[in-house]
Amino acid sequence: MTEGEGDPGAPDGADAAEPTEPPVVPEPPIEPPAAPAPPPSALPPIEPTAAPAPVEPPPPAPVQQEIPLVPTRRLLAASFDLLSRSGADMRRASFYIGLIMLGTVGPLALASWGLLVVEMEFGYTDFDAGFAANTEALLVGLGLLAFIGLIIGSVESRTLAMTVLGGRMIDRPVSTRRALARSRRMFWSAILATFIASIPVLFVQGVVSSLIAPTATSPEALEASSVITSTVVTAVIGGPFAYVLAGVVLGDVNPFEALRRSFLVFRARKLAAAIVVVFETITALLVLFGIGAGLDIVLRLFDGLGLGPQAGPIGLAATTIGVVAVTFAFGTLLFTVSAITVAPQVVMFIGLTHATNGLDRVRPGGPDDPDLGRSGRARFRWLTRSMLVGFALGAVGLAATLTSVAA
Repeated sequence: MTEGEGDPGAPDGADAAEPTEPPVVPEPPIEPPAAPAPPPSALPPIEPTAAPAPVEPPPPAPVQQEIPLVPTRRLLAASFDLLSRSGADMRRASFYIGLIMLGTVGPLALASWGLLVVEMEFGYTDFDAGFAANTEALLVGLGLLAFIGLIIGSVESRTLAMTVLGGRMIDRPVSTRRALARSRRMFWSAILATFIASIPVLFVQGVVSSLIAPTATSPEALEASSVITSTVVTAVIGGPFAYVLAGVVLGDVNPFEALRRSFLVFRARKLAAAIVVVFETITALLVLFGIGAGLDIVLRLFDGLGLGPQAGPIGLAATTIGVVAVTFAFGTLLFTVSAITVAPQVVMFIGLTHATNGLDRVRPGGPDDPDLGRSGRARFRWLTRSMLVGFALGAVGLAATLTSVAA
């Protein structure tokens, strides 16, 4: 064995190589403990975030009521049932028409009553003998004002009643205020529609009456034949024009389109259209006879109570109040009769067409809603400025007439 070589059998000792040490694995760094959380009072304020605006659900659509189609045989019964269900609305509207008659026809009625009193007091044998130079002109002016008032009252009675009845027919009532707004909006269209529907009927009635008049043996026979002629001609000729006014007021179309649609509705129920126009004609004739009979009863009552031109101061005052009351009652009667005459037209028109666009225009939010102020449109007034001017002119004319006669 050479020098320097170790003995393999020698024990571990100096001659043995030093054993290698295992590798040292570095320990992971120790993170410092987290700082304690600050108390709630030390936390920075949390900025509130704006809550999203709540989304409003769309308004529920109005529930469309089931509108039954009334059989023709029950048309009049359904019309009177509709009138009975509209009693409160009818009463308020009739008071409005009565006020119009009082402001326009009242001055002429009171002036005539005053002239009669003056004539009886001074014993004029001729009614015109005590007139001053301008009295006749004043009476003509009062008569013109009364005529205008009658036209306004007649037209608005029909359109106002038709609007109120139409709302009640579909169980969505229209207040008197909104019905009046609708009536004023359609005033001139209603006049044109009535004129269009009346032309053929009046023309045929005139022709037939001229043919029947020579055969009448007495005035009573002529009057009876005129009533029969008017009824028959209206039923035959007026049927296609029965729904013109309803088309304007309820359907919200112009008079000429309403005329076209009236022919279409007429074809659906011809007998019903004939009943509509005949009922309107007969009712109007009965009203004319009723007004004459009513005035006769009033005069007899005044005479029985000792009221008249020759009564004392208390009697004259009571008679004057009676004249005012009768004039107002005439206006309410005019509206009531108009409502009765248009009720069958409303029942059948809505039953056949379901057209109520005109009523929606004056409901809340509609284009003609009287509660919404719009630029260029005057706010709603129960009595318009023109009406108030007419009332004032009537009062001035009445005072001037009585003063000119008394002088």
